[in-house]
Amino acid sequence: MPEAPILPAVPEPAPITPIPSPPVELQLEAEPALQTPPTGQLLLGTDKRNPVFAVYQDDSGERLLVFYGFELIEIVNNDSADPAFKLLLARLYNARVKLSALCESFQVDPKTIRRWGKALLQGDPAELVRVLEGRGARHKLTPAVENFARLRWPDLVAERSYGAVGRLLLEIQSVFGMEISRSGLQGLIRILKGGSAPEDSSLPQEDPPPSLPSPEVGAGLAAQEWAEVPQETGESGVKSLDEIPADKAPDSAVQPTVPPGTASGNNTHSAPFFPKDPAESLYWCDHAGVLVFAAALAAISQVSPTPQRILAQWMAALLLGAQNIEQTKYLNWEDLELILGGVVRFPTPQRAQLKALAADPGLLDELWRFNQKNLGPAVGNDFYFDPHTKHYTGEQNVLKGWCPKIRGADKVLHSDFLHTAQGAPIYFETTDNFADLRQRFGGVIGRARQALQWPTQTVPTFIVDRGIYGAEFFEQVAGDPTFHLITWQKGFTTQPWDRTQVMGQTTITRYRNSSTDVRLYGFEYVERPWEKNALLRQIVVQATDDKARTIQVAILTDDLKRAAIEIIKLMFQRWLQENDFKYLDKHFGINQITSYRSIEYEKLRGQVEDREVKSAARKALDRKLKQVTEPLKRHLLAEEQAHQAHQLRAGKGPELAAKLARESSADTPEYKELRRQVVALKAADLRYETTRLERRKSIEQGHKEIAALQVQIAATQAHESRLEAMVQADMVKMEGQCKRLLDVLRITVRNLFYQALQPFKKAYDNYRDDHDYFRKLTQSPGVMEVRAQEIVIHLMPRTNYGRELRKAVIQALEGINALGLEHPCLPGRKLKFRLGQRSEMELKMNVEA
Repeated sequence: MPEAPILPAVPEPAPITPIPSPPVELQLEAEPALQTPPTGQLLLGTDKRNPVFAVYQDDSGERLLVFYGFELIEIVNNDSADPAFKLLLARLYNARVKLSALCESFQVDPKTIRRWGKALLQGDPAELVRVLEGRGARHKLTPAVENFARLRWPDLVAERSYGAVGRLLLEIQSVFGMEISRSGLQGLIRILKGGSAPEDSSLPQEDPPPSLPSPEVGAGLAAQEWAEVPQETGESGVKSLDEIPADKAPDSAVQPTVPPGTASGNNTHSAPFFPKDPAESLYWCDHAGVLVFAAALAAISQVSPTPQRILAQWMAALLLGAQNIEQTKYLNWEDLELILGGVVRFPTPQRAQLKALAADPGLLDELWRFNQKNLGPAVGNDFYFDPHTKHYTGEQNVLKGWCPKIRGADKVLHSDFLHTAQGAPIYFETTDNFADLRQRFGGVIGRARQALQWPTQTVPTFIVDRGIYGAEFFEQVAGDPTFHLITWQKGFTTQPWDRTQVMGQTTITRYRNSSTDVRLYGFEYVERPWEKNALLRQIVVQATDDKARTIQVAILTDDLKRAAIEIIKLMFQRWLQENDFKYLDKHFGINQITSYRSIEYEKLRGQVEDREVKSAARKALDRKLKQVTEPLKRHLLAEEQAHQAHQLRAGKGPELAAKLARESSADTPEYKELRRQVVALKAADLRYETTRLERRKSIEQGHKEIAALQVQIAATQAHESRLEAMVQADMVKMEGQCKRLLDVLRITVRNLFYQALQPFKKAYDNYRDDHDYFRKLTQSPGVMEVRAQEIVIHLMPRTNYGRELRKAVIQALEGINALGLEHPCLPGRKLKFRLGQRSEMELKMNVEA
């Protein structure tokens, strides 16, 4: 057995003077936690992968108690924002505790826990601090970086305002060796653009500011050279780069290819922001064409007592083809600022503002009236009413309804629209299928009247499709003098047309590809009181198209005084509204859901009008009864037909037997034919007896099932509360506030576009693609030539124009110039549009080294 090693002698330590300590009794009184073990509720228990760690929540719920076996090893605050809380979860995750158990116990996202654990394993203190601070922390915008940005901003803008933010980010990266996103500087840049920096620095006065970081990371200068730069103790701890000798300035701060003050490209002399004090120069703008709508962009922000500039931004985005907030990220923010001033960049902050503004019903009413005012006297008193249905394919448990797109029932969202007689949308409401069209109609037109502030003496007429048809509804319409209704008669049967009884005739002209390409449609009518309700007029119309094809329909209305020809024309031009739904969807995104938030019907008690409907159990039994009844009816019909055939064969058999007996020879063809018929009769009788037994069994079984179902139906409640049924089924309703706000802007933009299109439509006279050409023109880039009294917009469309098309475009621009438009953010500065050419441009690029 080997001997144990002999250790060298260790000198005895010097005697240590004992430190006096309080008696044991006093120590126990000072630490009562050691005397009474903490208790609480178990949050994270042990399992196969975690046999030792357990986490409890104390009785107050404010602390977490971490046990290793039966030993308490740690106490942390029960606060997800506490760094100790985050480090605890990071250690447990790195100790291979099941991630799903951590997420369930502490209500933290799994990606977040993984990020904490990964940062803890990396061993990088700076990275760990960054991760623990979270995504929303301003961990990179240090006081030194902020003061550096404040000092450099005026010089960068003086050199060239366009792209100043990007150049500032490059300089920060070069000097400090770190990358900061635009969103990280967004708040500071907004302050810098709004005016001079605050007097107080972000650094405390009593502490000396930190020196700039070593340029070994960014600028490539020696560390001792930066140390020689004197530090200030006043407003800023960083000197302006203009005060640093040229040989010590960072490379990114030197721009030899762009002399300061050069009036070319998007350079300005002194103004930090184009809309405030534009220098007389040339500015390239990717969205110059949208200034065609400058008057509306300036007015939309002022619709409410508190100006909302973001409304103009969303309107411009819709005009530029961004159908939802997510698509606005593809726009050029800096060029939009040349048009609108400051804009809210990126989708996330825009969604936050959308949610806040959508909660203000007063703003919606102002937008309704803004749209109505822009339409002018053309609004009239005749309106098309029709629900537009969006097929919902999401996972939320929304109500089902009829969806024309799939020609069946599925999850849907309805928008009840009002259009003018010219086809312009003027009002709508977003809802679901809780109430049908007849029940929604009265509320929609009442709220429309209130929002649009129609005079009380106004009696509008609503033209509605067959979905409104109903005897009870017609009784309500006839008794309400505040509006008139025009609709189709449902189930009308074509009648022989007696031309001698015709009371009048008219024609409707429809234009196809141009003003000279027309189709004429003829109409003859007969009117009389409706036989089912004498308070309504029935107008029977026979329509003939350009190919002499005819149809016969009936129109119902409670307006007993209006000319029949006007009613016929209004009814047969409903296609204006149907076509507009497609146009709104294709070009302005009316089918965009915008927000996927929903509200349970449990929370809608008292907000929706409940009603009694057939109960779900009764509906199920009725469906089952129908499933049993249908085959029973077929069996009974087959039984009756087979019995009648059997009786005919019974009478025919003796006749064939008598004829067969009279035949003298069995070899004649007549005898053989008679014999074949007799055999066929016997075979048919045999099949009858066989199938009759099976059929009788099915019939008896069907009667038994029907009798049982009728017993269940008699014992089942026939009606129930529709609201309670929705609550029991966990149904939800999509919150439509955000969608409704953006949809109001969508229909407003649609109407503005149509109005601006008309001069070009007349000059071009080609209805196939005039919309597309004009849309491309309003979305085209251009050069903004700023002059003392006006701004000349040299539009540079991406489309090739032929001679006639160019002539029409120039004529349309001359009409726009005659309106005297002003820049949205520069009142008094006139806009003048012209069609630019590439031959007028000189290309020059200042490439920074």
